[in-house]
Amino acid sequence: MNREIKFRAWDESQKYMAYQGAPDLETIQSFIHHFGDKKLMQFTGLKDCHGKDIYEGDVIEGESYLYGYQLNDNKQFNYKGIVEFQTQCDVGLCWIVNDGSGAWNLNQTVHRNMIDYCTGQVIGNIFENPELLECFEGYC
Repeated sequence: MNREIKFRAWDESQKYMAYQGAPDLETIQSFIHHFGDKKLMQFTGLKDCHGKDIYEGDVIEGESYLYGYQLNDNKQFNYKGIVEFQTQCDVGLCWIVNDGSGAWNLNQTVHRNMIDYCTGQVIGNIFENPELLECFEGYC
């Protein structure tokens, strides 16, 4: 399975988010060289329910339909968290949604294993929307 590799970078002094252009090796190297001292964030390879690319550092929210059982309203739980790359005990390294008190596999939470529901949507990111961090225990 091939995944598109691309990055974005947050320039704190300019309050500006730069997105990498065409995903070829030369462009990636040039982008990283230019923005290497900034906050680099990688594309996860997934899109939200509106087709928007999901990057590391995005704040995402949605409903989960996971783990083989459902509540009365046909969903398991609502989630809202920050996209990070971490180790998860059952799958190893993966993209996760972290709310500061728990974490869920991004691929399974947003896309339910890419089979049916796509429920997650990007509502901002930790740099351009710092007010979103107020609701997370681990990020206050």
